[in-house]
Amino acid sequence: MQAILHFNIASKADMSANSHSAMHGSNHSDCGHQHSHKEHDHDHMAAHDHSVCHHHAIPTTPAQVRSLKIALIFVTCFSIAELWVSLQSHSLSLLADAGHMVCDVFVIALSLWTADRIAKGDSNAERSNAIAALVNGVLLLIVCSWLGLEALDSLLESSHEVLSRPVAISAAVGLGINGLNAYLLHSHADDNLNMRGAFLHMVADASSCLGVLIGAVLIANYQWYWADGVVGGAISILIASSAIPLVRQSWATLNPSILTTD
Repeated sequence: MQAILHFNIASKADMSANSHSAMHGSNHSDCGHQHSHKEHDHDHMAAHDHSVCHHHAIPTTPAQVRSLKIALIFVTCFSIAELWVSLQSHSLSLLADAGHMVCDVFVIALSLWTADRIAKGDSNAERSNAIAALVNGVLLLIVCSWLGLEALDSLLESSHEVLSRPVAISAAVGLGINGLNAYLLHSHADDNLNMRGAFLHMVADASSCLGVLIGAVLIANYQWYWADGVVGGAISILIASSAIPLVRQSWATLNPSILTTD
């Protein structure tokens, strides 16, 4: 009888020990399974965030270089003519647009130099594109700040006479030239930051020429000379709206650690 009781007690102890080890092993495996899932989810999210924030630049192609060369020729020729007309017509808005066009000559020349350098085998194409885009964006911000101050000064002073006809003709020609340049660069705007910066410059130029043309029409028909200063201020706001995102994106590309810390 004692032997039977001893056997039953030993059996229950063994069953309890096995049950405890099984539960412990199950919990451990569940924890390990959950931990592996968390690691997998974390790695997946990190990879997804990296793929979203990191944009691989498309290498420079002959079509990109050709489009930039055409745009540079058009902008250089027209900026000289527009600057001369703006000084003769006493138009602040046309002078503002001419100053923007002169700035664009250097901007597109920089973009062309960068694209040509990458085409010749630059091993760090994305960084070169981002540097060119950052310079473009900073120059745009400088130009729009100057235009804003000039527009404010024009509105605070007494209205001055503006020769509306040469202003309207110059603005119409500029709208056509910058529209053509924007069309040529549009197909490459998503290739890399360098091409996007050049494209945004052309869009800003075309929009500012449209504003100058509208201001010239208002001055010719209603003698609203204050419209010249208003258009100049609107051009500066338009330029800033395209420059700020470009600067932010190019800066983030040059400093990827900012994305990981955020």
